[in-house]
Amino acid sequence: MNETKITSRQIISLTAGVTTAGSVLVIGALIASTAKQDAWIGSFLAILFGIPVIWVFLFLGRRFPRMTFVEISRELLGKWLGTVVAGSFLFLCLQISFHTPWFMSDFMTSQVMPETPHYVIRALYIAAMSIAILYGLEAFARASEIFMLVVSVLFVFVMVMVIPNAKIENLLPVFENGLIPVLKSSVFVTCFIALPNITMMMVYPARLDDLNKGEKSFLKGYFLGGGITCISILMSVLVLGWAITANSRFSVFRFANLINVGIVFSRIEVIVFVVWVLTQFIFCTIYFYAFVIGLSQLLKLKNHKRLVLPLALILLTMSEVIFPDVAYQEHWAVFTWIPYIFTHGFVLPVFLLMVYWIKKRVLKMDIGDNRGQK
Repeated sequence: MNETKITSRQIISLTAGVTTAGSVLVIGALIASTAKQDAWIGSFLAILFGIPVIWVFLFLGRRFPRMTFVEISRELLGKWLGTVVAGSFLFLCLQISFHTPWFMSDFMTSQVMPETPHYVIRALYIAAMSIAILYGLEAFARASEIFMLVVSVLFVFVMVMVIPNAKIENLLPVFENGLIPVLKSSVFVTCFIALPNITMMMVYPARLDDLNKGEKSFLKGYFLGGGITCISILMSVLVLGWAITANSRFSVFRFANLINVGIVFSRIEVIVFVVWVLTQFIFCTIYFYAFVIGLSQLLKLKNHKRLVLPLALILLTMSEVIFPDVAYQEHWAVFTWIPYIFTHGFVLPVFLLMVYWIKKRVLKMDIGDNRGQK
């Protein structure tokens, strides 16, 4: 398992997929209702606010270049406390692994395939993730390169085609409601584009073949995914206005409906559907992979693939019952997800960073890999 290696280019595609997936369609309404026509400003500020978060991930990876996040937690906090912290992190990964199939089935049955049963979509989605993990990280990472290339091309095409429908007056007046709503919305966006990258610590840098290029690749992937998110929010406000965006569950999908150039370019919203499916697949597979690998490390199993099938059955069962309806899911996304991911994506890594600093600088303990330090 430890011999698996991926390239720095694949780190870009994986990070971009994790950054983009949870945000392209679902957060437009949340931040538009908060910052109104200034929602696009909050999204761009979120990229800047996320940089210190990414720096913490990179710092821990630099100090422990051969360890995953589970191993780093146990190294810094000891066997018992480290196991508790790692277990909490893995529970987050497990939750996202069965939340995302629910999101996918809800989106597809409400927007694209209304006559298809939910459980069929969820079963196919979980089966695809399981197959990807059984084939191995290297195969999935290579596939993610192709996925993100397709996503980037299709996204640019959609944004260019929708420009004629954009109205600059939808952005005015700027800062009508002050700076506070903008900052609040930026915090929301950060919880969707930066903090979820904590799961990349199960891949980076322990599975990276070239540590020297790893940090730049991580940042490139983050900026690529963040840029896609910001542009999608900007275009939603430009085309639909903040009021319609705030009341639309899938604002990007909605404004893509407006694209109709003769008989050649119509039904462009299907492209948005493809973009979201591909990025969500990268996102959820990485979380499922993190859970499988982390659990096998805690249990000290030699072959993590034995866990895939039983865990896939758990995902299928839980994805059927996790959210009773859309209203419950939207309430969870606002009042549960934000403090939940803030705790695991920011508070926990910073806590580990402080423990490292105390042990290394104050207690003068020999901890971490000196060859990974600068």
